[in-house]
Amino acid sequence: MPPSKPKPSEIAAEAKKSYIPYIRENFSGEWPPTSFLCHSDSMIATPRPKDDMLHCRFAFFESDPVDFALNWMDPSDTTAIPVIMPANDKRAGGDWEAGVMSPEECLCRRSNLHATLTTPAAGNSAPSNFPIPSRAGIYSEKVVVFRNGPDKYEPWQEYKALPIISVCPVKRPKLDSSGKKYSFKAEKELMRDKIRAALRIAVYYGHTQLCIGTFGLGPGFLNPTQEVALMWRDALLKDPEFVGHFADVVFAFEAPEGPAAASSSSTKHSSSRSAGKSSSSSSSKTSHSADLEVFRHVFKPSVIHDAFKTPATPVSSSSAMYM
Repeated sequence: MPPSKPKPSEIAAEAKKSYIPYIRENFSGEWPPTSFLCHSDSMIATPRPKDDMLHCRFAFFESDPVDFALNWMDPSDTTAIPVIMPANDKRAGGDWEAGVMSPEECLCRRSNLHATLTTPAAGNSAPSNFPIPSRAGIYSEKVVVFRNGPDKYEPWQEYKALPIISVCPVKRPKLDSSGKKYSFKAEKELMRDKIRAALRIAVYYGHTQLCIGTFGLGPGFLNPTQEVALMWRDALLKDPEFVGHFADVVFAFEAPEGPAAASSSSTKHSSSRSAGKSSSSSSSKTSHSADLEVFRHVFKPSVIHDAFKTPATPVSSSSAMYM
């Protein structure tokens, strides 16, 4: 029999007892395990000069955003690529020591993110980063990743580090009868502010490339996918505060349990379809795959250019491209 898959709680305990103290003791000089609490209202981005504006390209992958960002980085270049991470606003890492399989919890089990979140850097605006204010986020410049994701949790011989921008999305907003739109404008605008906070942090720290996972989507948050996709598109391509600041943005979605779980889920859907022949093709897709398809559609050049017909759209935004 193959060895049983380790429990998330066991992996968390090992990280907390062995890996995180080891990294703190041996790599604090290279990778300081600290973070900054960033208040969005005090970090409003300055519009980029017209002759220095970047042309933003977009790409979409079924992949773990952390792994994608790490593999995306050029080894010969010191430029790091941050991941925008959905955070728990009350507890660092949320329920990472239990069995919760949300993105932040999964990353905490394979990195020292929990240590960075709970260790404010010198000069931080507050003695503690928690609870995270509604319009704020946490910037951890060098989160050290030391093992694979939850599919296998295999340790790495060589550790890697990347920035993490932690912002808490709106949680379980009330939706209309279609389940595809917000019922309350206040919740929709708050989610827009959350996205704005993440982008302001990225601009403030000089990042022109971003990797974004299922921010605000999935069972933990349940924001409507198309509405969220439109918010990202409007912020990146229409908002004068952010237009021209980013060169490459990747949306990388993967089931928290890893690719094996997604494959298993697809197999189950396929079997069900064969037996009943009543399921639609869309129902055979895993949630993250369906969400990614919505994002692909919203960011299609033809769809984008149709949206540019609105008078308020900056002309420079129309330079968006697919990668």
